Amino acid sequence: MSLVNDCDVVRNGALRMSTPFSYPNGDQIDVFLESSEDLFRTTTISDYGHTSMYLRSAQVEVSPTSKKQEILAVILSQLNVKWKDGDLYVDVGLSDLNELSDAIFRLSQACVRISDFACHSHLRAENPFRDEIEHFFAASDIRYVSNQKVHGRYRNAVPVDFETFGREQKSYVCVLSSLTSQNVHTSANEIFGKWYDIAGYGTNHKLITIYSDKVEKLRSVDRQRLLDFSKLISYPSSSDLLKSELAA
Repeated sequence: MSLVNDCDVVRNGALRMSTPFSYPNGDQIDVFLESSEDLFRTTTISDYGHTSMYLRSAQVEVSPTSKKQEILAVILSQLNVKWKDGDLYVDVGLSDLNELSDAIFRLSQACVRISDFACHSHLRAENPFRDEIEHFFAASDIRYVSNQKVHGRYRNAVPVDFETFGREQKSYVCVLSSLTSQNVHTSANEIFGKWYDIAGYGTNHKLITIYSDKVEKLRSVDRQRLLDFSKLISYPSSSDLLKSELAA
């Protein structure tokens, strides 16, 4: 899957790359590739402060003493992204296209997760639909453990909602938030990031994303990204399919 939808050169000579990710309000996330003229001729990918501008437009302040500052530090550490004067950026080498692709992905995910500060309900990490799925697991005698941590491609611990144990197959399960259409989009971005981190890196688990069929606002691009890495199952309309997938 391509991490760049479109690109062009902006006035200062930097290469603007439009990613398939977006801010909670639907605006596309753009990142900018530029080389400095200093002695070391470093190359960076930056958001040019667009994430900070989004937070300001949403009247969200990340003060040095706030809980958000602690969360910001964790996000930057997990994704190996830097923050300076409101800009998010990653130093990259251009000799390896895989390194460039990973840098674009990590920076985009940082933009997504930090912009989510504007979604106060998401910061409270409340997802009633997740509780509904857990009750379904218990009632269906599906063996599971919740809140698992999985090693990802960046040697980081990737949180998933559940690990389930079927007759022959284990699965990792993530549950989309169903509070509002904006929560769904933000949750879809976050889950896609988890599957991207996990897929193909030492796991034989099935990857399953569950969403509420009461949600009418699951965007087609979010649906396709999730399908690229996981099996997407609606609930409760496909509860029998879900049970058979997890029991296999």
